[in-house]
Amino acid sequence: MLFALAPKPLLRTSVGQCTVELYQVRYLRQLRADALIVPSNRLLWMGARVAKRVRDEAGDMVEDEARRYAPVAPGGVVVTGGGMLRVRHIVHVNILNEFQIATRELLDTALERALTRCEELGCRQVLIPDFTDQLVGWEATDCARLILSVVQRNAQRVKRVLIACWDAQHAEAYRQVLAQPA
Repeated sequence: MLFALAPKPLLRTSVGQCTVELYQVRYLRQLRADALIVPSNRLLWMGARVAKRVRDEAGDMVEDEARRYAPVAPGGVVVTGGGMLRVRHIVHVNILNEFQIATRELLDTALERALTRCEELGCRQVLIPDFTDQLVGWEATDCARLILSVVQRNAQRVKRVLIACWDAQHAEAYRQVLAQPA
């Protein structure tokens, strides 16, 4: 079965005029959005962690299309088609600095640029997968707080943000962060 019924959100909250929904999914293709934001590296190689999961579901053609735009500066954004996912665009964002380290400041800037690009593309619903596993030394709560902070500052750019977690423990950490009053 290629497409299952859309799961129900674990949590739905409002951030300004933007609705944020948290999902625990087995496959990203269970969700539908205008764009998917995926963390990447400067060469847009999708061979590890979150990027690999996206490539595995979207198809190799997404990585082939993205790599034509490499190299990408730290914080840089590249847009490709959605491949076999239920998204129109995949927004690849380089989250690593020149030393191949993801800093809080760079992640913040990169996500903000990605949301800006989504707005320019006319995307109203944006899917952001949990990328805790992509970040050495980060906890799911750190990642959730960072994403929430960027969404709070950019709530006018998109109408709906879907956050997808594969791991139940990560989903619970996100739920706790998102449930806290602003």
